[in-house]
Amino acid sequence: MKVFLYSLSLLVLTLISCESENQQLEAQKVAQKNEAVFKNISKMWQFNFPNARPEVNVTLNKWNEWRQFEIEMLQKPQSTLSAFQMKTRNLSSKADTLAITIPLEYNKPQILSRITTLNTKLKSLETFMNLRVIPEQRIAKLIPEINEEIKGLYKQWDEIIIKKAIPKEIGEELMLQALDTTRNANPDEMRKKMEISDKIK
Repeated sequence: MKVFLYSLSLLVLTLISCESENQQLEAQKVAQKNEAVFKNISKMWQFNFPNARPEVNVTLNKWNEWRQFEIEMLQKPQSTLSAFQMKTRNLSSKADTLAITIPLEYNKPQILSRITTLNTKLKSLETFMNLRVIPEQRIAKLIPEINEEIKGLYKQWDEIIIKKAIPKEIGEELMLQALDTTRNANPDEMRKKMEISDKIK
């Protein structure tokens, strides 16, 4: 009976040690894979901000949220994969504030749509970075797309400045005001017409 218990306990200890060795091997494989992923992502992690026109720079320097976003984008994590995951979370949250705090002269549909697209791509990057198995190919494709969106934003800002510099022709301002139906709407007249139509019914 003692021999049986002794052999049974020896068998259990052997199984437990084999499981712990398997877990250690698995952990080593995951650590090596994560190290390789970290090195690859570290090589790819380059965001570019084009040089802005002086007029655009004046506005961007006043826009604190954009400056914080730019600084956050340009700082590359150095230590581990989790540092990249934290970085993408920070970028995503900073990108959320851009559309809310946009300066008045840039609060136009074309700018807002570019900021929204940039925000969506940053959220995708955050999602991919926080998956258990990180898809390096998707991240490699996404980083240049984010750079293109940033470049597109700068081009859109330049276009706004260029359009502002074009002088208006004589009478053009009156014509634009005549075409703007929301400014021409008279709420008092509208209310009278609604009251008359209500009386008819």
